[in-house]
Parts: sequence; structure tokens; C-alpha cells
Amino acid sequence: MTYDFGEVLSRAWQITWKHKVLWIIGILFAFFMSIMFPLMFSPLLFPVLAGNSRMDSMLAFLVGFIIIFSVYMLVLYPTSVLTQTSLTLGVLNAHEDNEHLSARELIKRSLPFFWRVLGLTLLFQVAMMLVVFGIQIVIFLLTILTLGVGAICAMPLTALMYPALYGAIVLMEQTMNGIVVDNMTVMDAAKQGWNLVRNNLMTIALMALVIYLGIGLIAGIAVLPIMIPFFILPLSFMEHQTNWMMLSISVLCLVLFIPLFTLINGFSTIFSKSAWVLTYLRLTRSPKAQSLLAEATP
Repeated sequence: MTYDFGEVLSRAWQITWKHKVLWIIGILFAFFMSIMFPLMFSPLLFPVLAGNSRMDSMLAFLVGFIIIFSVYMLVLYPTSVLTQTSLTLGVLNAHEDNEHLSARELIKRSLPFFWRVLGLTLLFQVAMMLVVFGIQIVIFLLTILTLGVGAICAMPLTALMYPALYGAIVLMEQTMNGIVVDNMTVMDAAKQGWNLVRNNLMTIALMALVIYLGIGLIAGIAVLPIMIPFFILPLSFMEHQTNWMMLSISVLCLVLFIPLFTLINGFSTIFSKSAWVLTYLRLTRSPKAQSLLAEATP
């Protein structure tokens, strides 16, 4: 079976556009993620409070921010897992033209996969943190031992982090598909995902470029103009005075940015999930793929 990029991408777009139940899940999760931006920029309001409030008010603001941000991050991971598994089941259901399922039914059917996908996500995050931390330690030691020359020599190593990161994301996507689509254990799905990527490296690499680079460019062009005021927001607090005009423009842009980000991120999440699920189905359901995966399995 020949992998047809055009057929996969066009089918992914059809699923994304026609099945509104996926909009509910993807856009609601994107809105939840957009809450991160006000949380990220709220510490920049600390100078305003410092100039107009008492010390106890500033302390209350700081403690409240830490509590809210911590709760948000604790809720983010389980919500992300439910979204990913529900979208995977929704795309699979749409592709196979089965009965229409509501968002509640998709979330309910995704619950049996919750702990496996959550464990996979946490393992992925820990592994990536350790790899990035190890690379940073090596660069730091080289910088100290060579008086800065090693940092220049290590720049290619830093550049390789990004392809490695996206490669790990692709591997996690295919592992997640194995868990949800074929009801595998985490280890079996990881082995199959690795064999799938290894046996179809060029195909998956090209698809990753189309999905991540293409969607990233489109999203960047769409949101960049409204992001510019965020970069000048710190200038509002220079010289120990608050520039209320600049601060107001930045806050207004943030208000406009949230719905724009919600729509773009919601649709891009649904489209990329559709493309990866279809890729998984095309590569694992062909006779050639079945024989390759069988040979690779001990």
C-alpha cells in the first residue's frame, strides 16, 4: 500500500471540518489553555501593585497567584489526556463512519485509556526534561572549562534539540495511537510506535514537517500582529512610572488574543490529531506494515 500524503491530509481536513463534536472538545481545551496567558502576564502587574498598594496586598497577590497557577498546572495534564484520547476516538469513529457520538460519550469511552495515556505523557515529560537538563549541563561545563569557546562549539548540539524534540512528540503520538486505537499496553504501544517510525522514517518525517511547520507558520502569521504589544508590555513600568496607555493597549490585545488563539489552536489540534491517527491507520493496516511489525516484534 502506497502512502498518499494528499489523501491523508484531505481526509484529515474533511474530518476536522465536518464533525462538529470534535470542535467542542478541541476548542474547549484550547480555551482552557489560553487561560495560561493571563496567568503568565499577571506577574508583570506586580510593579503597579507595588506602587499603589500596601505590602500585605502584594503578598496576598503573590500567594494567590502561586496557588492559582499550581492548581491550573495540576488540572492541565489530566485535561490534556482526556482531550487527546477523546479526539483520537472521535477521529477513529469519523473515519470508520460509525454512529454519531456526543462529546460526553467520547469522553466516557476514553476513560479506560486515561491512566495509560497519562503515564505515557508523564514519562515523556520527565524523559525530555532529563535530556534537556543533561545537554544544558554539558554546555555549562564546556563553557567553564574552555572559557566560553565550548559554548560556541556546542551550538550545533543545541540546534539538534529541536528535531529531537519533535521526533519524540511524533513517537509519543504513535504510541498513544497504539494505546487508544488498538488497546495496547504502554510498553507494547511504545515498541510498535518505535518500529513504525523506524520503518517509515521518511514518510513520518515529511508528515511531521507538513503538520508542525505548516500549522506553526499559519498560526504564527495569524497571531503575530496581536502579540507585538505583549513584547512592549514591560516598557509600561519603566522609570518607576506606569504608562497606562501602553498597559491598556496590551491588556486589550490580550483580550482579543484569547479567542483568536482558542480558534486557531483548537482547529490545529483537531487537524494534527486527525492526520496522525490516519497516518497510524494507513501504516499499520497495510500488508507490508503488518509483516514489518511482525518481524520487528521479538
